[in-house]
Amino acid sequence: MKKIIALLTLIIVLVVGANAFAISGKEVMQSAKDRDTGNTMHALMGMDLVDDNGEVKPRTIEVWGITYNQEKDLSKSIMEFKSPASVKETRFLQVENDDRDDDKWIYLPALGRVRRISASEGDSSFMGSDFTYDDMETREVEEDKHKLLRVEKLGKYECYVVESIPKDLEDAQYAKRISWVTKEHYIPVKVEMYSKKTGKVQKLLTVKQNIDKINGIWTIFNTTMKDLESGHSTKLYIKRSSSGAPYIEYNKRINPSRFTQRFLKLGR
Repeated sequence: MKKIIALLTLIIVLVVGANAFAISGKEVMQSAKDRDTGNTMHALMGMDLVDDNGEVKPRTIEVWGITYNQEKDLSKSIMEFKSPASVKETRFLQVENDDRDDDKWIYLPALGRVRRISASEGDSSFMGSDFTYDDMETREVEEDKHKLLRVEKLGKYECYVVESIPKDLEDAQYAKRISWVTKEHYIPVKVEMYSKKTGKVQKLLTVKQNIDKINGIWTIFNTTMKDLESGHSTKLYIKRSSSGAPYIEYNKRINPSRFTQRFLKLGR
């Protein structure tokens, strides 16, 4: 009997081990990138800048996004700051490219002109937040080497834990990233970003575990980026109406002219 139990135990261990690694780290990250996010998106969002003493500076942003190349899954997005007055009418346009870095432009009302964001500014803060310009864009799966470290539960979600190390470290912002990607939605709900200088976690991205479907699309409602070196953090969240309904919609028609430098400057 003991031999039978030992054999069954061995079989269970082998089966569980095989199932745990039936998917590779690269496949997990590719599935996360390929998940359905709609052909268009429109949302009203809050951005809270929180200093190390807990003081909050709230902002309101309206965001539009559109997939302009279905075959290559390339998108354009534009953000417009609605409040406070110090940043009102600031607009940011980003265009994904297939074979080069994303194009990024920002319109600052105080200057009255559109300024292109160069690739060398990728690690600069976006509007005083804990997100850099590089953080704002989707990193290509092929740019990193991915390793599935383990499968574990984080809060209420079963997650794949994947380590991603840049193939070209000099061109990357971080030494590596470790992502907790949900099995159910293929959404990263936690990402550790490691400093190239210290080798320690520099920033931590966390997603509130209230993921739900809007217009059939799995949606994140609350995200926090915390800089562990400064203690500063930035909270991004979908605004809600008095009834509690989130201000976000997918697959509604958006005029393509909104995603142009003309709109960036004029707001129309």
